Amino acid sequence: MPTLKDLTQQLLLINDKKNYYELSKFIANLLELSNGYEDVTAIERITSIIISKGLYHNTEERIYYNALKHQLLRWIFERIEAHVPEVDPEKRESLVKFIRQSCSLNRGTVSDDLSLIMTFNYDLLLERLLLRNSDKNWIFDYIIDLNKYLGHQHAIHINDQIIFEYLKLHGSFNWFTAPGSERNDLSNVYLIEENDPSRLLIHNKDIPVYIPMAFAKTEFFMGSLYNVLWNIARRCLEETGEIVFIGYGFPQTDIDNLYFFLNFKSKITDIVVLEKPGSPKLERLQLLFPNSNVINQDAFEYIISLIK
Repeated sequence: MPTLKDLTQQLLLINDKKNYYELSKFIANLLELSNGYEDVTAIERITSIIISKGLYHNTEERIYYNALKHQLLRWIFERIEAHVPEVDPEKRESLVKFIRQSCSLNRGTVSDDLSLIMTFNYDLLLERLLLRNSDKNWIFDYIIDLNKYLGHQHAIHINDQIIFEYLKLHGSFNWFTAPGSERNDLSNVYLIEENDPSRLLIHNKDIPVYIPMAFAKTEFFMGSLYNVLWNIARRCLEETGEIVFIGYGFPQTDIDNLYFFLNFKSKITDIVVLEKPGSPKLERLQLLFPNSNVINQDAFEYIISLIK
């Protein structure tokens, strides 16, 4: 997976005049105006500048920024997908086992220690891992009821089903809005599975429904989709007995998320991040969550410790 640093470096070097003419000119102008100052040219900053624009000099400027937004979201999506993110071969079996132990075998089976995996990621890493590296029939339950273009479903015997409940709070690369829709309403969002021809027939050049890395995210909350997602998340967090964060260190840029999860701090047992010893990020987490275990460890090593 490309890191934020990787994406920043690639974006600053963008020179695609055919597909990203406005975006490449904008980046070149920003570099000149800021003398390449890192605090301005990080991808989170650039994304925030483009997405949070609210005041326009005229209609022409509004159209210009709409074009910038479309090109930037498309560029981020294509860069991540171009890497074809995969789990390292030696880790696949362990990760599949970890996911399986938190899933119900079918909709009639509920375990006492059933878990719900939530994520801010929007890539399809786990979906592709389970579909390609398992002999089981996986069903992905995104908790919300999304539309599908395909009217038929392949019959699968109930005993062969494993249901992976997966709440993706920032959207997903296999969710698309219906053509012509301007809002992310639940009724307008379609789930496009890997074998669904609708992706090429209907959404070949479209941008998936996802919230990019930016300090300003409020524009994406217009419509019912994310309101439903976050209300489900709140309800699940209220009902659960234990919350674990793996690979998420509550960065200072995500102050809204921090405030949201601080309301459930008494249930947060472990926060797993990987930082240099003595990092101020670790000290900050310990101050924010004094009753939680702030564990400085590789995420995969921690996951291994949870496998039964």
